[in-house]
Amino acid sequence: MGTILVTGANRGIGLELACQYVEAGDYVIATCREPEAANALLHLKQSHQGVDIAALDVTDPVSIASLVSLLKERRVSIDLLINNAGVLYPEPVGEWGCETFTRTLRTNVVGPAMVMQSFASLLAKGAKVVNISSGLGSFGMGIDFGGPTGTYAASKAGLNMVVAQMAPRFREKGITVVAFNPGWVKTDMGGQEAALDVEESVSSLRASFEKLTLEDSGRFIDYNGEPLPW
Repeated sequence: MGTILVTGANRGIGLELACQYVEAGDYVIATCREPEAANALLHLKQSHQGVDIAALDVTDPVSIASLVSLLKERRVSIDLLINNAGVLYPEPVGEWGCETFTRTLRTNVVGPAMVMQSFASLLAKGAKVVNISSGLGSFGMGIDFGGPTGTYAASKAGLNMVVAQMAPRFREKGITVVAFNPGWVKTDMGGQEAALDVEESVSSLRASFEKLTLEDSGRFIDYNGEPLPW
């Protein structure tokens, strides 16, 4: 049994991660901005003892600090931290809005960076930190350049660089930090035309997370465990 913290756990990939881990017997701290409105998580908590729901807005330093303080008081030690919270505002190139672009970067790049930095003291020896990125953030894969997901793609490329910057520093402490592409998944964000069901993506992700070693730190990895180009 491990202790798993998932951000953005109220829907989509984050919710499925919380469900699968708690059903596997792990203790899950499922975070989201408005726990009282997270009906699926509330139902999960009612049916499973191994899940707690916590308020966390990854764009708010006070929210981050409050949760860190609470978990320290409870002497929680995290084995797997999953930075999953993210946003996507479809806007064609040339029609980007400053506000939505800024919000995208704050949520998808700055937020995970601050979470990793702030939660570092709560990570157990040998812990793993997984950042849910996207193939859209890969220059090498060259997906949808010029399409309506440009600001999202830019943010995921930024997240990948954050992983590359932080991985060596965490590695000194024996902690593995990686970026993962979950694939194109049928969620509210991915749409129903996507190639993967959320259950399939998350099952493969969990299997790949399990196989991670310190040697993988700083890598960009596909949901099936295969390496991806930056």
